Order: sequence, then C-alpha cells, then structure tokens
Amino acid sequence: MDILLHALVENSADAITMLNADGTVRFASSSSTRLIGYSADERIGRNGFELMHPEDAPRMKAAFAECLSKPGVPIAAEFRIRHKDGSFRHIESIAVNRLGEPAIAAVVINYRDVTERRLSDERLRKSEARYRSLIEGAAYGIYQSTRDGTILAANPALAQMLGYASVDELLTRNMRDFYQTPSDRGELIERFGNQPAAEVDLKWKRKDGTPILVHLTARAVDIEDGVSGFEGIAEDITHKRTVEEHLRQSQKMEAVGRLARGVAHDFNNVLAAILGCCDLLWIKLKDGDPARDEAEEIRNAAERGVALTRQLLAFSRNGAMEADVFDLNIVVGEFHSMLQRLTADIELRVHTPNRPTPVSIERGQLQQVLLNLVVNARDAMPNGGAIDIGIDTVTIGADRSPDYPALTAGRYARIRVRDTGTGIDPALHAHIFEPFFTTKAASKGTGLGLSIVYGIVKECGGTVVFTSTPNLGTTFDVLLPSTAGA
Repeated sequence: MDILLHALVENSADAITMLNADGTVRFASSSSTRLIGYSADERIGRNGFELMHPEDAPRMKAAFAECLSKPGVPIAAEFRIRHKDGSFRHIESIAVNRLGEPAIAAVVINYRDVTERRLSDERLRKSEARYRSLIEGAAYGIYQSTRDGTILAANPALAQMLGYASVDELLTRNMRDFYQTPSDRGELIERFGNQPAAEVDLKWKRKDGTPILVHLTARAVDIEDGVSGFEGIAEDITHKRTVEEHLRQSQKMEAVGRLARGVAHDFNNVLAAILGCCDLLWIKLKDGDPARDEAEEIRNAAERGVALTRQLLAFSRNGAMEADVFDLNIVVGEFHSMLQRLTADIELRVHTPNRPTPVSIERGQLQQVLLNLVVNARDAMPNGGAIDIGIDTVTIGADRSPDYPALTAGRYARIRVRDTGTGIDPALHAHIFEPFFTTKAASKGTGLGLSIVYGIVKECGGTVVFTSTPNLGTTFDVLLPSTAGA
C-alpha cells in the first residue's frame, strides 16, 4: 500500500478492514483498534467473522459471498461485533470487492460504531410502546383533532364510549358528529377563546343517538406545519351524575321526612285539642242551633287535618316495617277490583307473569303504593284513556344498571304502571317526589302521594323511577327486592 493511501486509511473517521477472498483479515486500521479494542497485529491473519455475534455471522457470510460475486458494487450491512472487553457493539458497514485491483487486491470494509444510536432508537421505541400502551389502555377517551374537527388519533376507550366498533370507524367521523347539534362545538370553541386548556361538562351523543353527559378536558396544540388543533380527554359521567342526583334526592327526602315527623306530631296535638273542644261544644248546643253547623264544619276541617298528618307520618316513617312475604301477583290481583272502581271511565289492564313473584313488604304499604300511582295516572287522563299495570322481574348485575343506578346487584320484582295521559313537563321532573309538590289544583291533592310511594319503596331497599313525555303519557317503575319464599 503506497504512503498516500496508507495515510488516507489511517486518518479515516471510519474503521477500515481489508479481507482476502477467504475472509482472512489482511489489514486493520488504527480506527478499528479504537472501535473494537483489538490491535491490528491481534487481528491480521485471523478470520474476519470470528468476532461477530453468533446470530449475525451467517447473515454476514452470505453478504460477503454476495460482495465477492459483485466486484465494485457497495454492499451495506449491519451487524454486532464483540469488543475486547466482552461487550457487543452495533456496526454499520459498507463492503466493496476490490480484489481485482492490483493496488488494493482485497475486499475493503468501511464501518462505524452506531451502538449509541441503536440504543437511543431502542429507548425511543420502548418509550413509544409504553406511551402507546398507556393511551390504548386508558379508561378515559383520548383524542387529537384539527380545529375543523378532523380526528387525527383516538384510543379504543373513546370509540367504545361513543358506540363505535373500532377506532378506524371513529376516525371516519368529525368531532361535530358527537355534539347534540353541529353548531355546539363551534360555540364551545368560541366560548373558551384562546385559553390554552379548559374543563367543561357537556352533552355528547353516541352513534345510535343516545345522549351522554361528558366531562371534557381539552387544550389547544400546534400539531404540525402550522396546523392547530386540540387534544382532549373525555369521561362519560352520565351514570355518575345520575347516582349523585339520586343521593341528593335521598338526602333531601330524609331531611324533609325528619321535619315532617316533628310537624305531624305537634300538629296532631293541636288537632286533638280542636276535636275535643268541638265534641264538647256539640254536646252543649241544642238541635237546630245554627252554631251546630259551624261546629260540624270545624270538626270536618280538623278531621281532614288528621288525615293529612297520617299521610305525613306515612311519608316520614323510618321504623322497621312488619313485612310479609307474599306473591306480588296475588296481591295485585286481589286489589284489582278496588282500583277498577277508582278508574270507572278508564280502562285498567293488569298483566302478571305465570310464575310467582315473591316480595317482602307490608301488604297495606304495597296497596298504598299501587293506589297512589293509579290515582295519579287517573288524574292525568281527564278525558279517559288506559292504565297498564305490569309485573315482571329484573336482575341487576355487578356493574349495575343505567336505568336503575341506585340499586345494588340482585334480583328485583318490578311493578310498571303506564298511562296514556298528559305526561309531565320535563322542567318538573326533578321535583315530583318532593313533599307537597303537585301540578293539581289545590282542592285536588296534597302533593304527598308520590312522596309516600318514594318513602315506602326506599325503606324496602328498592327504587322508583319514571319516564314521561308530554301528551304521550307517563310510566312509573317500582322495583322491590325479590324474596325467596312462598
């Protein structure tokens, strides 16, 4: 090797090794010594493949054979080679067959150490895998979208929350599709303006149109090439809010119940004195005395007050009930004739299953529940209609039911009372179980009927819910724990 060529090889940034056609090392530059720790004297005359990683050696021998068959054609390859300290280094190489050139007469291999780069790439790959696993396995929906609503990325939780079969299907939609109306998203963006991040509860809809309440945490981001957009985390809080509302309602009813008990007892004492005085006055007054009629009116008013206090006490009752175990079908059937008399101008239909539906509740309390619901349904149909009373069973799983979120897992008997009346204004739905709240005229009711139903059912460990549409009717579902017994 002439002096100039030797100088170029020794000062090259890459390590250079020359091999004979049989793979024997003919020359190794000083750079190769720095790279793998072996001096030129330790390598010259030895096979060039003996330091390669056992998994890479067969592949590199095949590449060397290809190089021998293609003179002058660069052959690139990557492999691992053992350093003198025992560690393996990642090598990036280019081999050229120069055996036919008298000045060189060797296969020349230029190579460099890319270990740090490979380790960095591996760390990056693992980091991306961890990040992908975190996003893919997250319980909350996560997405990235452009400002116009194009979805760039999303995780399976978001697809599941919105009712789509896969993320790929979700990516075909626009963020506007998830809002109640397409303009809602634009109004939300305008509302928060240029805030870098925001949290808000809003209504979205699933693929089938079912509305859901979502807690959305989003921030504005620059995606790439000047394109701006949003990254968001969405949590479906529909069930959570329903449970919270039931809890607030229960706490409110409990507080009102305690107040009602105190008022009822004190009011009863007052009424007892009024009734006693009326009786004494009645004895003193002679037949035909005009004051006798007035005394009778006072007594009638006092007796109406007594009936009202009984309702208050029934609503506020919190003692243990003397429950019986009986077949719900039989009790409802026995009570049918009385209910029919209350609804003379209305068709009353009762549907019971062929199998027994056992429950544990005071028979009188159950009759009170049925009576109040049927009377309410009757009053909602001044021009006639139909009332359907149905009985069946419902099983609540461990993950509970969105229709009956207040119930724990178990088997329940369900009484469904459906009417075809005027329905209930949605603005009033939150108040119908409140004591003294009524949509009827003052002379038509006290507003305690549904409150009493609520109190009795909750005391039994059940729940009462309803659905209503103005002018189409109302349906009440009363669920009582099903009891194993005759």
